[in-house]
Amino acid sequence: MQFVVVGAGSIGLLIGSYLAQHQAEVTFWVRREEQAKRLRSGLVREPEKNTYEVRSTIHIEELPTDALWIIAVKYDALPVILSEISTLSVQPDLLFVQNGIGHLSFVKRYSLGHVSFATVEHGAGRINDRTVSHNGVGPITIAENERILSTIQWMAEIDPLNFPIATQKSVERLLFRKVLINCAINPLTALLQVKNGQLLENPHFYSLFQQLCDELLSNFEEYSDLLNYKDIEEVCRKTAHNQSSMLVDREKGRKMEIETILTAVLKEIERKGGSAPFLQMLETMLLGINRSESSGC
Repeated sequence: MQFVVVGAGSIGLLIGSYLAQHQAEVTFWVRREEQAKRLRSGLVREPEKNTYEVRSTIHIEELPTDALWIIAVKYDALPVILSEISTLSVQPDLLFVQNGIGHLSFVKRYSLGHVSFATVEHGAGRINDRTVSHNGVGPITIAENERILSTIQWMAEIDPLNFPIATQKSVERLLFRKVLINCAINPLTALLQVKNGQLLENPHFYSLFQQLCDELLSNFEEYSDLLNYKDIEEVCRKTAHNQSSMLVDREKGRKMEIETILTAVLKEIERKGGSAPFLQMLETMLLGINRSESSGC
């Protein structure tokens, strides 16, 4: 089985490590030759400290187009990545694993091959260019898709306990379930600058967490069969030692993914005639931090 992992951040490295563990041929497409070189010496996953053999390159023409390409870059990196992929004479099958929901419509702007979508609920931290820490177990849920069904079934056999694979019929419901979880956890951790578990352990933070969950769930009662408060709390508990992607971006001085997560949910709430003043306040605060901390203004 062949895979191309586009992007070698925490989630890309984590997924690549489990694919390689199951004897897949894994090739990373990264931006820096320095990282490509380091990955060629082996991909390390902690806490087991196991090392897996993978390939890596910065050149798109060196990538196998008959592999499944897992697109594991952030939303704001998609324009450059998809522009390059769309120029290939043979279009590979693509599996997108971004946070948020903006990429669902965004990919339609490009001439691509067959596309699929998935969500990831694992906790993971990138330690260095070739090392990832698996900080919490959660499912990778893939929208049901006949074209890659055999690949999904193969992935489900890798490690059901530590790398569970699930499926969901509706792409929209799949992505929206995850974005609601992101909305409940990421903004608070980024603002309070704490790991996920602190939202449950600190009574003051827990009160904020409950308030935000209540506001979100009350606006999306149609998702009650897919997501409830206990589900969100369980994700938070399983990733207790993890830093949310939004917090990591803030600490590294990078622009946080606000528009494709918070703003997208607020627009849907407005469209439905609902109200989410707490989430609106969090969005405003985070946009302000984005402006002051990532641009120096």
